[in-house]
Amino acid sequence: MRKITRAMTAMAAAGVIALAGCSGGSGGSGGGGTGGGSGTGAPADDTSTQINAKDRSELQEGGTLKLSFGEMPPNWNPMNLEGNLVDVSNIMGFTMPSNWIYQPDGTFEINKNFLESYDVTDATDDSPQVVTLKLNKDAKWNNGDPITWEDYAQTAIPCNGENATSDPESTDAYICPSTDGWSEIASVEQGADEFEVKVTFKSAYPDWSSVLSGPMKKDSIIDVETFNKAWKTEAPNNDWMAGPFKIDKVDKAAQRIYMVPNENWWGDKPMLESVEWRGLKSDAIPNAFANKEIDVVSYIIDANTYQTVLKRDDAEVRMGTGKQWRHYTFNSKAPVLSDVKVRQAIAMGLDRVQTTKSDLAGIDMIKADELVLGNHFFMPGQEGYVDNSVDTTPFDPEKAAAQLDEAGWKLEDGKEYRTNEEGEELNVNYLAITGVATSENEGKMMQDQMKKIGVKVTMVPSSSAEFFDKIFAGEFEVATFTWQGTNYPMANVDQIYGSKGGSNFAKLEIPKVDELVPQIAVEMDHQKRIDMTNEADKAIWEAVHTVPIYQRAELTAVPKNLANYGAFGLASGKPEDIGFVK
Repeated sequence: MRKITRAMTAMAAAGVIALAGCSGGSGGSGGGGTGGGSGTGAPADDTSTQINAKDRSELQEGGTLKLSFGEMPPNWNPMNLEGNLVDVSNIMGFTMPSNWIYQPDGTFEINKNFLESYDVTDATDDSPQVVTLKLNKDAKWNNGDPITWEDYAQTAIPCNGENATSDPESTDAYICPSTDGWSEIASVEQGADEFEVKVTFKSAYPDWSSVLSGPMKKDSIIDVETFNKAWKTEAPNNDWMAGPFKIDKVDKAAQRIYMVPNENWWGDKPMLESVEWRGLKSDAIPNAFANKEIDVVSYIIDANTYQTVLKRDDAEVRMGTGKQWRHYTFNSKAPVLSDVKVRQAIAMGLDRVQTTKSDLAGIDMIKADELVLGNHFFMPGQEGYVDNSVDTTPFDPEKAAAQLDEAGWKLEDGKEYRTNEEGEELNVNYLAITGVATSENEGKMMQDQMKKIGVKVTMVPSSSAEFFDKIFAGEFEVATFTWQGTNYPMANVDQIYGSKGGSNFAKLEIPKVDELVPQIAVEMDHQKRIDMTNEADKAIWEAVHTVPIYQRAELTAVPKNLANYGAFGLASGKPEDIGFVK
């Protein structure tokens, strides 16, 4: 299954898909309460991050961390559209360069394993912004090649927009999920020596760190053919990686990935002696954790999972600020949804508070009311957050019904559902993932809520394996799934909501958004940038491209003695520091 966490590589600013409704297997390296069973909730000492932070001296050497993933990725390249998945991000987080260590508040510090320092020269009226990176000269790829400015220069090419596409069938262009950020780079050049990287932007780019979070090896993305196809292998090429761990073995038949410490690693020796990944279906993850077959369950999203993981005698549930959010995506190319008035009416008929409470019922660590989401970019409590649904498409069944009347869909006396002049019933198909409780529940809630305004909702079942194939192909009308936000909430406006965005699954052109995207990308005045992003958000609400439901709290189940791992929130970690307390 496709799940998501923070991107640990060159695509740190891109929005990434999470499977619609399943609890995550294991997060990347990247408040308290108790439930039933023997486990506990973690102490609520930090509402944004809970990872049981410990100094390396407090940890035992050795031990195996047992993680899980959903499906073997079709492509291991994290910059490629097909590799823009949680499983790739999670796994590569142990094996690839990462320049920044994010803090609980979303700011970052240098990862000294890869960088010595950086310098930013701000843009002026006469000159563009320039960022200079001084690389750690000890850093090298697993084949022994040093990491140099040439790797950064090549990393900047594929998704810069000059020859990039979101068409997965393309054979002559780089298949990228987004050009956001990359298209703002004017040049990447050598500085004082091969270990100094001079990045010149076209003007200003406030989120410059998002595209300089870590390079790809030059050889691994040297041309279109290599970028798109060379990573489509059973196991990624260790020579193209550089991290504290390396991949020892991939057993596709058994759905297993085995990692061991990288003998070429120049930093602190990993505390763990191995990391094992096991492929699991979402419904098998909670019991696998309870039986100690795996050590981590990320993003616990339903009461059954919550209660099951707490049956493990050494279990602890850690809670952090979540970046995942549930939403309805409306396919504007579906005939019944092509009319914006119909989409708006449906949005006003959706009781998102009721749906949120229903999805999260039984998880006593969280307050569902506080998670209802009214913004496509900022999370509740985050700087910039405004509930823009209030002034655009608030919950108002009476107004929704009146607007459907105006759109030509009448509710005749004695009829259960509305019809048009041709006598056609107003029916909306909802794509539901069979066996995924959240997806099915949100469809059922929509069905019940729409019935009250005379709209019929038909559940269309889909397997989890086929779900995103249908989303990418536009073979749906309404669906719910999860987007994962990033530490750069204003950096990927175009990717999902721009008319040419690679992840614009609503297939909807919103002129105001297209107008604002290039302005948001380069605006250095922080407050002005926030204001413009909220303008775009209002336009998205008015067009009913997507309807946010709620922000997910990050609830992660782990063994109590696991340190430097858990619910990261906006923070990230160092894989070599993960271990078990003595």
